[in-house]
Amino acid sequence: MLRRVVLILTKEYRNRPDAISSLAYFERIMRREGIDATWYPAEEIEKESLIHITQEGIQDGIAAQDVLYVADEKRALTILQDMDYYTVALYHEGVKGILSGTQYALEGLEEIDADFLKKVHQRYCKVPWHITQTDRCTIREMGPEDLEDLYELYKEPEVTRYTEALFRDKEQEKQYINDYIENIYKYYGFGTWLIHRKEDGKLIGRAGFNYRPGFEEAELGFVIGYPYWKMGYAYEVCSHLLLIGQEVFELETIQALVDENNKASIALLRKLGFEYREDVVVDNGKYQRYLYTIGMG
Repeated sequence: MLRRVVLILTKEYRNRPDAISSLAYFERIMRREGIDATWYPAEEIEKESLIHITQEGIQDGIAAQDVLYVADEKRALTILQDMDYYTVALYHEGVKGILSGTQYALEGLEEIDADFLKKVHQRYCKVPWHITQTDRCTIREMGPEDLEDLYELYKEPEVTRYTEALFRDKEQEKQYINDYIENIYKYYGFGTWLIHRKEDGKLIGRAGFNYRPGFEEAELGFVIGYPYWKMGYAYEVCSHLLLIGQEVFELETIQALVDENNKASIALLRKLGFEYREDVVVDNGKYQRYLYTIGMG
């Protein structure tokens, strides 16, 4: 859990006319969410001083892994990364050149909110993001810890009749999940997510958006476990995701590819507001292509 944000700031930032008000605003935003916020001059940051900062945090009951460092100097970021600390690069008009190759970057403190920093911290800690919820379901990212539940979900042959099965080798599937987190979730911010039933936490399906090679539109995909068919879960989740696609990810058009024999999914797509456009061949398979235009569904 993110409990402290430490800002490492150069004179260029600290000498800005709005620096005091900007830092005060940032601290208020963080503390409103129960996150401690403090700052240190970048020129004073060395390995020994960072160790001292960490020890101070431990005395306050804050472990090193509960801290996120935001810095606007390449040297400081390099030291932080060499110590395996969680870092975010801070860009502003006083920054010269490209900062160190940290995974995350910000442009000024004014646009930052606690939710963003919490999610960055979760990425570092490999904690799946909670995406959204419906009346009966929660929707979140997947992680390696979901492996056994995924195999339970896919064990019924009916589930893989029209969708790709998992790898037979569980270690291969686990590696696929790790690669998916690194290459899809981190890059696009969305992907295929897990659907859990609120009443008992049971994994009942997957749904989300992906980009398919050869197509411009993001694609909606979904699968519901066989024991949960005909209960309205697919419509409940997918109709909500279409709203998320518009409001959060600013998607304008969404496609869906479906086997012509998959009558249930075709009926669902039409109910959601998708319209048939054409037949396509993808990876030697023939599909019907449906499109959903935001604001028209």
